[in-house]
Amino acid sequence: MPDIAELAITEIGRRGDGLAALDGAQVFVPRTVPGDRVRARISGTPEDGLRGEIVELLEAGPWRAAPPCPYFETCGSCQLQHIGEDAYRSWKENLARVAFARAGIKPETWLPPVFVSRATRRRATFAAFKRHKELRLGYRRRRSHDIIDIPECMVVTPALQAFADRARSFLHRVLSDSRPADIFVQDVDGAVDVTITGPVGTRKAPGLAEREAFAEMADALDLARISWRMKDRSEPEIMIARKPVLKRCGDLAVPLSPLAFLQPSAEGEAALVAAVLRGLPSHGRFVDLFAGSGTFAGPILARGRVSAIEGEAGPVAALQRAGAGNGHLQAVRRDLFRDPLGAREFAAFNAAVIDPPRAGARAQAAELAASGVERVVSVSCNPATFARDAALLMEGGYHFVEARMIDQFLWSAHVELVGVFSRVQPD
Repeated sequence: MPDIAELAITEIGRRGDGLAALDGAQVFVPRTVPGDRVRARISGTPEDGLRGEIVELLEAGPWRAAPPCPYFETCGSCQLQHIGEDAYRSWKENLARVAFARAGIKPETWLPPVFVSRATRRRATFAAFKRHKELRLGYRRRRSHDIIDIPECMVVTPALQAFADRARSFLHRVLSDSRPADIFVQDVDGAVDVTITGPVGTRKAPGLAEREAFAEMADALDLARISWRMKDRSEPEIMIARKPVLKRCGDLAVPLSPLAFLQPSAEGEAALVAAVLRGLPSHGRFVDLFAGSGTFAGPILARGRVSAIEGEAGPVAALQRAGAGNGHLQAVRRDLFRDPLGAREFAAFNAAVIDPPRAGARAQAAELAASGVERVVSVSCNPATFARDAALLMEGGYHFVEARMIDQFLWSAHVELVGVFSRVQPD
């Protein structure tokens, strides 16, 4: 296999890389579009996958456009700014269509897609690195652990950008020298919540100086809460909490713990909720599977009783506190991967919402397929597992009534899907 090869890009794969053929093997080439001819440096093996890095662009394909962000070529966050807007939107829509075709399914109606705007992402993880008097705050370089300074990000909300602009001097006082850290920032209905992962100061845990800096940062930047943990998967310790971090879900005000999941954008969440409500009956008994912190359960309460089922203890406890005194909400902890609701248990409901992680929910979908639930609304951020689980529902007798694609992961290879399934053939 040559070290450098000339490649013709024929399409963009489902992960956002351009695809080309070389000696009968497929090569994945980031930041390319169909019609590009490039000289590329080849790495990997045909068995494990070949990758190409552009050395020279010989000819630009018709989809290629100038990236709007000056940091795109080095930043590792956005994948697809080099694609023209019309081509980008067409490719995103096609992700679902291709996945459905492979699974042998098709909705009776495709609803118009929804694309979120720039500067709407309300949760982000900034990478930070301090060395002596220098502090870099931004994102990791593409395919590297190096951190590059990004003074302005086109994706995040103004509140997150304001944090990045003003937090540098405080972070310089807090972070350990020559040790990288991650700064997770989330804008929860106007309350900015921050969790720092990584070593601080010269100790294994924040000392008095770091805690004073946290307090000053929270006051100066009007932050709701700052938490810290030494490494990923550790439980965050709250350093300072100035005001409640509450997520409005319908009429519920749900208290969120540090690092709690939130839909990436308010605009995208609103589109998802609207699509889910559109697919449900106007009143009834509902079950919300993989309910999280109540993104859908809260709004559905206006239509009847809701059983919100979730495997993580934190979100369940938060929903129970938010719904205390509301006799129409039941929040239950249950691992739906190991212990899915059985077909007979669905007899208590006439409609179900299912929003599993990227891996999908094959076992739960199979039980739904054997149930008598009149309506199922399926939400997913993975077209492949959505299609697999949808095929199970259709094998069980459901009609695939409609589907909608929602793109709230701007300039990435990810999309959200909402599908509506009915036991009754629509008119």
